[in-house]
Amino acid sequence: MFWHPLLLAILSAQFMSLLLMLAACPTWVNTVLHWQPLVADSGQLSLEAKAEGASILGRAACGLSLFSAGLLIFGIANIFREDIPGAMCGTGVCQAMAADGSTRLLLYSGLLLLLMKLWYELDRLNRMLPEMPLTQTSARLFLAIPVVAVLTFKQTYESFAGIRPHQPVDCCAVVYDQFSTLEQASSIFGLGDSVWAGAFIVLNILLFMLSVALIVSRGDRPRARFLLATVTWLWLPVAALMLVNVLSAYHYRVLHHHCPWCLFLPEHYLVGYPLYGAMGFIGMEGLTIFLLPCLVKHDTGIYWIALDRCCHAAKRITMAQLVFLILAVLPAIVWRLRHGVWMSG
Repeated sequence: MFWHPLLLAILSAQFMSLLLMLAACPTWVNTVLHWQPLVADSGQLSLEAKAEGASILGRAACGLSLFSAGLLIFGIANIFREDIPGAMCGTGVCQAMAADGSTRLLLYSGLLLLLMKLWYELDRLNRMLPEMPLTQTSARLFLAIPVVAVLTFKQTYESFAGIRPHQPVDCCAVVYDQFSTLEQASSIFGLGDSVWAGAFIVLNILLFMLSVALIVSRGDRPRARFLLATVTWLWLPVAALMLVNVLSAYHYRVLHHHCPWCLFLPEHYLVGYPLYGAMGFIGMEGLTIFLLPCLVKHDTGIYWIALDRCCHAAKRITMAQLVFLILAVLPAIVWRLRHGVWMSG
């Protein structure tokens, strides 16, 4: 087992978050079964008070989950590599884990954050009105979260249990051995970099235009919300591929080093944190724009509040997109202006 103080902090935060979720679950079960907002007896009043307490526990668990996920990324990218021979970045740490352990760990952690984010938005809307019309909806969603939290905690332990601190790795070989020819290194899924660059430009234009359209309409356009959410989730994989396979070269100053983890290193100014943070933020806000109105459309009073939240989400997407483009694309533009040619020729 790979024991490290930071890993113990990650597991402790995950465990405490899970305990808070489990402590809130009995109240949410009773809420799903016995919630009667039109009844003013002692049982309903007691349940309302307990539901408020469960909401506080849920928000605390949400904060701990986000904190543990941040520690996990920081540990893999910057800390754990120092104790693994041959590991120069997070790729080496992931290579040292059990087979596919890092992939499952990141997937479970991402899914947990998405569910917690969606529940948090529902709970926040619910607390804006004294009638709390979304209590049962948020309770049903919350009851699914501890299952993912258990899987995340289990996968975190198993992934790091597979690390042998005295067994060396070669993370650079993992990066470069995925290509057998120069043509493969210069293409993504068989398509040239120019094709992906064109798709990246088009999707960025669409993302900006749809965000502005949703802001102008104050969120009251179902088609615009659907299109923006769709473009958001199309933009994410294309942006990730462009960043790792094309734009990262202008940070590394070397071609075909398709490593997503080296962007987190101090020698590259820790630029991976704002870049991937902006991408994750855009993805979560896109999910909010798509699902939040659908979950609250049965209540007219809170539906308009949800539309206003969608409008704010569109503004946040625009700001996050601007941060991503400045940090990802500006180095390439500076290189072009300075040398008169793109790095790839």
